[in-house]
Amino acid sequence: MKKIIIAIVSLSTMFVSCKAEGGKSDKTTEEQSTEVKTEETSTTEAEDKSGDAICVLDKLSVRETPNAKGKWVTSMSLGEKVYFTGESTLDSVSKKEYFKIKLIDGKEGWSRSTFLAVNSKVGVMLQDANVYKRPDLLTKTDTKYSPMDIIAVVATQDDWAQVKGKRAEGKYIEEVWVKAANISEKSVDIAVAKFAGQAIAKETMTDRIKALQEIVDNTDFAGASFMDLIKDKIRDYESKNKEIDVQDVKVEE
Repeated sequence: MKKIIIAIVSLSTMFVSCKAEGGKSDKTTEEQSTEVKTEETSTTEAEDKSGDAICVLDKLSVRETPNAKGKWVTSMSLGEKVYFTGESTLDSVSKKEYFKIKLIDGKEGWSRSTFLAVNSKVGVMLQDANVYKRPDLLTKTDTKYSPMDIIAVVATQDDWAQVKGKRAEGKYIEEVWVKAANISEKSVDIAVAKFAGQAIAKETMTDRIKALQEIVDNTDFAGASFMDLIKDKIRDYESKNKEIDVQDVKVEE
């Protein structure tokens, strides 16, 4: 009788033990499955952050570490396309965000996120373009983009384009809406606008005229949309750059 009772107790213990182990195994598998899915989702989200980015500030610094005191690696040009790796961090001191990027020549480093537009395309304004807060005519502002202003096209909606960049008459990087018809994405237009901007920024009229004339004479830029505008600018500078006749200057003796 004792042997029968012991056998029954042993079988019961084994059954309970197997059930518990089975339940534990199922739970562990479910947890592992959930963890795998979570890891896959996290990886996917991290990968989605990476992509091409447009620099919207001329001479933007690239540094070895994500802070203003990091060793300088190189600088980027306004409108230059780089690759954003998906890595970002905040400078513990300035609290400013930095993106890790890779340039076309293979150089890597960190740059301020404010001056980069991820998953966008570079463009340039063909003419004066009214600025809107949203893709709605009722949200028109008092500001405008000027011809040859280089921007990044962040998004489009119907005949609207959301752009990021600094206006010629502006002080800060803005993210606003304009009519898409005002924008050219032709590489020759973007290049001419970039070099024309540098020419106009020169100190003397003589230097400006010379630099602008070099653009006009460059056959690689033939067909650019801004040639007539640049020629008008040259004529305007020439009219203001006349030599002073010493006979017309009154000298006090």
